[in-house]
Amino acid sequence: DESLTFGDIVLERATREARKGGGEVRLTAKEFDLLWFLASHPRRVFSRDQLMASVWGYTAALDTGTVTVHVRRLREKVEDDPSEPKYLETVWGVGYRLAA
Repeated sequence: DESLTFGDIVLERATREARKGGGEVRLTAKEFDLLWFLASHPRRVFSRDQLMASVWGYTAALDTGTVTVHVRRLREKVEDDPSEPKYLETVWGVGYRLAA
């Protein structure tokens, strides 16, 4: 079983479960995929286009607002203070990264 941990967040790939401080965090399939992808590459910055290609499988320039919405929803679910994220960071003008 493959799992990833950052802070008090644990992701279990086989069961697609997320836990924070021992409690379950209910994520959609794409939220889990996005969080798993970022957690698999800690500290690496990805543009919205790169995330669309890697997580959604789209290579054409589509609405990257989808990424923004998913990151916002993930912050609401896993961050203690979504307005001051300590895990899901925005790198202005570039994209997003998971600060591990």
